[in-house]
Amino acid sequence: MRSLLIALLSLMTMAGLAASSSAKMLPPFSPRSPSDFAIGKECAAPPAPVVNLKVISKYGNDGPERDTVDPEADRAFQAQMAPIRAFSQTVVKMANRYTEHGGAADARCALTWLRAWAEGQALSRMDNPNAEFERAQILAGLGMALIQISPAVEGDARLASVTKWMAELATSTDTFFGATRDKLRGSRNNHAYWAALASAAVAVAADDRKLLDWAVETYKAGVRGATAQGGLPLELARGKKAREYHLFALNALVPVAAFAEANGIPAYNVCDGALHKIVHFTLQSIANPATMTAAAGKAQEPFPKGLPPAQSVAFLELYHRAFPGTAPMEPQLLALRPFIATNLGGNQTLLYGR
Repeated sequence: MRSLLIALLSLMTMAGLAASSSAKMLPPFSPRSPSDFAIGKECAAPPAPVVNLKVISKYGNDGPERDTVDPEADRAFQAQMAPIRAFSQTVVKMANRYTEHGGAADARCALTWLRAWAEGQALSRMDNPNAEFERAQILAGLGMALIQISPAVEGDARLASVTKWMAELATSTDTFFGATRDKLRGSRNNHAYWAALASAAVAVAADDRKLLDWAVETYKAGVRGATAQGGLPLELARGKKAREYHLFALNALVPVAAFAEANGIPAYNVCDGALHKIVHFTLQSIANPATMTAAAGKAQEPFPKGLPPAQSVAFLELYHRAFPGTAPMEPQLLALRPFIATNLGGNQTLLYGR
């Protein structure tokens, strides 16, 4: 009898594990259902897909810290990225409009744009590392947009080609970062965290567990390397822009952790609470940059009016939802709402503050 009971318990455990492993993955927010009463905007024709991309650094030939923008190089960089950013901003705005009002027409239009770029194999040929780094950020935003509109387009035959395209881009991105991790600093620093966010978002959109696993491992590698204070060594190496790049890193790290947690993978508190240390170290430096300055070896560039732009602290909306009242300068920074960042899926206050 006892052996029979053990066998039954074993079968129940195995069945539970199988069910959990086959369950559809979840985002860290609740995509809304379409509304019968919402009216969408007219759907404009999507622009031609950008297939090849080669991007120069806005820092030009600046030294190893890469903390001084070269105006001429920055103009060239902005021009190279302009058509891709315009596409991403439009798609994300349509997704946000759907999230706010529930208009299925907005969701279908966003899918029309994504399908056009999927069919054209957009962003499939990256011609240098900087292009890979930029693609990761764009893909993160597009993946978040696709998750937002998913309830309104789940029966649309075009969805399959879009998720296939995104999964191929995410897999290609992960392969690049894995292959160049030991060679390129950019494949280990904040760029890797944005690749992880792209992988996590596409994992949920395409229901691809391998992509989420890669995202989580990349996240853990990042937070594991933090100093006891909460500094990220490769961001501290950015000299006078160390504070800016810590914020940029957190804009990716916090949502990756949230994706992991939404799918039953502990992430917020791993590595002895490293993420919290990074958040506190970074946000404390806004009002008092002395510790960041000492760790980076250079005085930090000041923020206009003493505070960073709202998009630079967009991660705070999600962090505040998970850990209300714990972040340094929370009241002052929350006053900057709404937090809007295209590469995070647009309006973070709309997604996480609802």
